Amino acid sequence: MMKIAITCMENTNYLLLMQITMGGPSVLITGYPKFSNFDYNVSEKILSIIKEIDFSNIKISTELLSVDEDGSDLVAKRINLGETFDTIIHLGFSSKSKIISLEKYAYNEYRMSQPDNSGRCISNGEIIQGKLERYHTNVNEIVINEEFKGESRVEWSVNPGRFVCNETYFKTLNMIDDNQVNDKIKVIFVHLPSDAIMNLSEQTEIIERLIRCISKPYLEVVGGLIFDENHRILSCRRPKEKSWSSWWEFPGGKVELGETPYHALSRELKEELSLNILPSQIIAEQFFDYEDKYVKLMVLNCGIIEEDKIELLEHDQIKWLHKHELFEVNWLPADLPIIEKWYVEGIPSPHQY
Repeated sequence: MMKIAITCMENTNYLLLMQITMGGPSVLITGYPKFSNFDYNVSEKILSIIKEIDFSNIKISTELLSVDEDGSDLVAKRINLGETFDTIIHLGFSSKSKIISLEKYAYNEYRMSQPDNSGRCISNGEIIQGKLERYHTNVNEIVINEEFKGESRVEWSVNPGRFVCNETYFKTLNMIDDNQVNDKIKVIFVHLPSDAIMNLSEQTEIIERLIRCISKPYLEVVGGLIFDENHRILSCRRPKEKSWSSWWEFPGGKVELGETPYHALSRELKEELSLNILPSQIIAEQFFDYEDKYVKLMVLNCGIIEEDKIELLEHDQIKWLHKHELFEVNWLPADLPIIEKWYVEGIPSPHQY
């Protein structure tokens, strides 16, 4: 099988361009001091370790929040005053946790079973009257699921409790919603177990991975599986003026905001090959971790196309390939796993609709 060394990747994502211009993505990490009858708070310990890690181009800010109403308000107030971050990761300690819990939801509900550090203990009622019952984290779950796939020390949780942790989470997401910056600031709350259950080095390593994976741009791209009458598939070579020049790919490109994969590929095939096609079905999907971004590639069946209908508007060469010829060209890294699978199992049928 062909081996590929990844050395660079084209910078097609606007967010990535902005991050490079501004010095990289910015991430705010928060934690809490001890509360109740606990001797310390593991989130404060992790916060102090995170501050000393070199994250290269990721700008890390930290904030130790007080375990009371002022602490739960602080990040929301900073956002309201115009501060912005690419990502906010709230860390908190849960005595009930055995592993690291990624909280999917923040609830508009008080249900405190013990007082916070100010003596406040609200057993019922809304955190902010008249607002949503709950918010869903707005981080990219696909990226997180890929990063921690098969990881027994990390899981999604749907119950963040109803203490100051949940209150902080809800107020942060609500302020982002109110200020209409939902597409700019991503927020997640992470509950940590005791360091007697999972040592600090393990917890820190997981949080570091979480920071890095959330901070990397994510793109959805589409590629067209185009056949000729002999059931060969079309590969297209990237021209010299583009990055990854002379590498081969499925024709296609990035899914723009508001597009379905079908409409995105239809647009791309018109722009690249002057074809008017409405693809029928997603045949294959591949998640790939490039050095500077994550890519989810979706390959859609476009059926049989006559070669004389193809006009090269962006690529400099095309090649039709039978199954045994698939490795005669140098495929892009994201495309390659799909090609490897088809080389073993066979190319899908053009009539697979």
